[in-house]
This record gives sequence, structure tokens and C-alpha cells, in this order.
Amino acid sequence: MKETLETLLSGVSSVSSDIEQYSDWAEHNRRLHQDSFSAIVRAKVPRLFLPESLGGLEVDPVTCARVCEEIALIDSAAAWHVMVFNSAKLMASTWPTELVESLWLGNADQLVAASGYVPLTLEATSGGYSVSGTQRFVSGGHFAQFLLSPAVLRGELGMVVVPMDHCEIEDNWHTLGMRGSGSVDVHLRGVEIPALNFIRTKDKPVANEHYEGDLYRCPSRIVFATYVPVALALAKKAIGFLSELVEVKISAGSVAKVRDKNVAQTHFGKALAKHRASYSLFYEELEKTWARAKEGLTATDSERADLYLAGTHAVQESAEVVRHLESIAATTVTMRSHPLERIHRDIETLRHHGFVNESRYASVAQIYWGAELDYPPLLR
Repeated sequence: MKETLETLLSGVSSVSSDIEQYSDWAEHNRRLHQDSFSAIVRAKVPRLFLPESLGGLEVDPVTCARVCEEIALIDSAAAWHVMVFNSAKLMASTWPTELVESLWLGNADQLVAASGYVPLTLEATSGGYSVSGTQRFVSGGHFAQFLLSPAVLRGELGMVVVPMDHCEIEDNWHTLGMRGSGSVDVHLRGVEIPALNFIRTKDKPVANEHYEGDLYRCPSRIVFATYVPVALALAKKAIGFLSELVEVKISAGSVAKVRDKNVAQTHFGKALAKHRASYSLFYEELEKTWARAKEGLTATDSERADLYLAGTHAVQESAEVVRHLESIAATTVTMRSHPLERIHRDIETLRHHGFVNESRYASVAQIYWGAELDYPPLLR
């Protein structure tokens, strides 16, 4: 029976206590607890964007986004693993069938962690290739069976899939926020891989029999559905916590409640407007993208830019929402005892992510204006 949004959300609800009870542990230890990781696996997170023929759910992007958002309302780091589990499974749509099946056929929950920060270096060997270098920001690296990374062979760019048991993890994820994502550095020193595990960028994409569904006609940036909702959920949580806070908070130097101050009311009104507007725009663009894919249409450059703009704006505006609320909460947001403090750290970390940082607004403008594009992945 095909999973519905309702059944998936029910699955998240059934494991919510297992995720929530280890949220503080993840913050302290800078990676998910094994029980929290196992909980999101039970909630079928690893299968959201995997083809049905490989044991996946192959859900539409709106459903994926809603599931991600629901987990993020429990724990932001656990929700980040929606992306960790599913980004490689989306990218695999152009890989050889043999490689895809070797990774996920009969093992749909296997984690291939992806990062594209710095290309690794390849050298040809008699049996395939030797891979060396360091890849940074490998979220979920402690749990991954494989690493997906860009790599260069004699000046030729491609992608490699490398077994993690031959790599070395440097436990160096010491950050302001999103600490539980476990986005570690991974070192490779002459790791041997078969020739099949190097996908050449210049080669014509392979027709993969497992990736023929509507989902895989969407532009690659549909991956936004796996992590942008984390930011939207943080903004939503902050609005809820602030609403509770103003019921009791007294303005400094007076006996008046903060909720009766015009400046606080103004900040709150702006926060609500920005959250609702960016939330609506993001889901509207996801729905448009899905509708085109179901009709068999390929997204134009401007339509791809529309989706990218919506994702970037959702993250950046979520950070603005939290800032408005911090102006009301004042010193409360600096107290580690209050949940707004962690939300502040998480959203400030998320807004600097390379895929959705402020410079991506300019990338979108370059598409609309026909200017030189500084970020080619936008058009994939």
C-alpha cells in the first residue's frame, strides 16, 4: 500500500518521543543518538525520495517537505537527516542501474552521505580508482555506509561513491548551531573503489529504469523539500515560544507587560507576516514544480529560478522572523535555559548554508537578467 502524508505523519508521531528525549544529547555530543537515528529510520525517512522499485516510497516533494517540517518541530538535527538520507537518492537518477542497485536494492535504508565542498582526487588503478583528499561538512557521517563526493581525475570532474569503512572521520563539528547534524570532516588516503563507482560528469546521463517516475522529472533543487522546512519549523516554534513568553514577561524598568508595548507588537506582527508569506511561497513553488512534473513537462530556467528563490527566501526570512522575536524576548534569548536560545543558534547556522545563503538571491537575479551565472547547480 502506498504511503500517504497522513500515514507518514502518523509514523513520525509514533517515534516523536524517541527523537525528543535525545535532542539535548545530540547537542552535547554533536551527532544524533543511535536511538534517535533508529527512530527516523522507523519513520521511513530514508525512503522518501527512493524509487518504489528499490523499496522506496517515491513521495511527491510537498509530502516530503511536510514530513521534514514535522520532524523539525521535534528536533532540528533529526530533521536535517531527511536531506542526509535522500539527497544522494535523488542524484542517483542519472547513475548506472548496476551502481544504484548495488547501493539500495534490498537495502533501502542504507545511508549514502553526500557533500560537495571540495573535490577529491582520483588516480587510475588496475581495478578501478584510488581516492584521496578531505571532504568537509559530511552531515550524518557517523552513520553513513558510503560517502558521495565530487572528484577529479586528470582534470575531469565527476562523482565518486566511496565506502565509509575505509575512510577516517575527524570529529570536528564544533559549531554555533545545528550541532546534532554531525557534519564532520572525512579523510581519504588512497581508498580503492571499482570503476563503477566513478560517475563522469561529461558523460551523457544514463537511462536508469528505476528513475522513470514523475518525481525524477523535477529539477534537482527539489531537494529543497528535504531541508528548507527545517528553517520554517524553527521560525514557527519561535513564534509559539514568544507568544508564551509575553504572557509573563515584564518590560525592563517598568511594571508593564511586554505584550502591551507597541514596539513589541510591531516586531511580532512583522514576524508573523514574514513567516506566513515565505511559507506560502515555498509550498506554492513546490506544488507548481510537482504539477509540471506530473504533466511530463521540463522546468524552464526561469521556473528553476522561481523554485530556488522560494527556498532561499524561506530560509533567509525564517532568520529574520527569529530576529524580530529576539527583539521582543531581549535577554531571554541569551539564556541557555530557554528554547529560543537554541533556535537562535540553529537558524543563524542554517542561513549561512551554501545552497541558501544570501548570495543565492543574486544567482536568481542572474537567471532572470541573462547575466553570467555564478552558481551553475541552480539550473540542474
